[in-house]
Amino acid sequence: MTHNGLNILIAGFGDIGQRIATDLLANADQSGNDIHISVIRRSNVSAPSVTAIQWDMNQPFNGTLPTVDYVIFCASADELSEEGYQRTYIDAQKQLITELTKQNTPIKRYFFCSSTSVYGQQDHEWIDEQSATEPTRFSGIKMLEAEHAVTKHAPWPATIVRATGIYGPGRTRMISQVAQGKVSSAEPIHYSNRIHADDLARFYGFLIHQDQKGESISDVYLACDDLPVTMHDVQTWMAEQMNTKITEFTPAGRTGSKRISNQRMKASGFSLLYPSYQEGMPAQLKSFSEQTK
Repeated sequence: MTHNGLNILIAGFGDIGQRIATDLLANADQSGNDIHISVIRRSNVSAPSVTAIQWDMNQPFNGTLPTVDYVIFCASADELSEEGYQRTYIDAQKQLITELTKQNTPIKRYFFCSSTSVYGQQDHEWIDEQSATEPTRFSGIKMLEAEHAVTKHAPWPATIVRATGIYGPGRTRMISQVAQGKVSSAEPIHYSNRIHADDLARFYGFLIHQDQKGESISDVYLACDDLPVTMHDVQTWMAEQMNTKITEFTPAGRTGSKRISNQRMKASGFSLLYPSYQEGMPAQLKSFSEQTK
């Protein structure tokens, strides 16, 4: 089925997919077109304001997918394992591209939400879109394979968005750790990079709007805020905000330390709502503290 106006397909309707849809619908007037959004999800759950398609993308699709102008693949792996990443980011994505290609859908651009885990650097280097992608962990290796699945198999223009650590409402693992008085050690230094979930979602809508205007869209963007920061510094700041006494210093827990540059993203004209964790975290820290009183 085809709707008049702009038709967008979001493959994967978890937290980021829902935020993308909300932002697109809220800002539909910017494009001058009506926007119709179809979403693919495994579960048969109603999704207000969008057309929900129940489909496990690891299986062939029994039906006809809608004709769409843009596709955003932002599914999340169902488990943190090599097999889980293979199923979600590689096998499911290839299946989606196969189904869309069979229908000869005239897609203007295909977006894939990837990760900066494709970079294996670990000596605090600055990373940009031209940096070598030589991952050593399974997550980065599989995400890079998934990117290649897009660039090699999708017959449409494609843009890879490599997101840093996503934070925002509902993502409380690190907050819970700090609330227990546990903070990463100052040494060895471990840089971390992040982007608020709302800013990541807004970036997709921005890129679609730019593409609609005929502006040049890059094939790769790094999506992160303005301030790489050590895990020790951000967690110490969080403890201060929550009036939590630090009782234990622990290793950062992850290999690799790098600083991600967002210059290409900002050069596109995109403006962050939350330039750093200091703007993006207070509301979430307050909400967490209120809920755990």
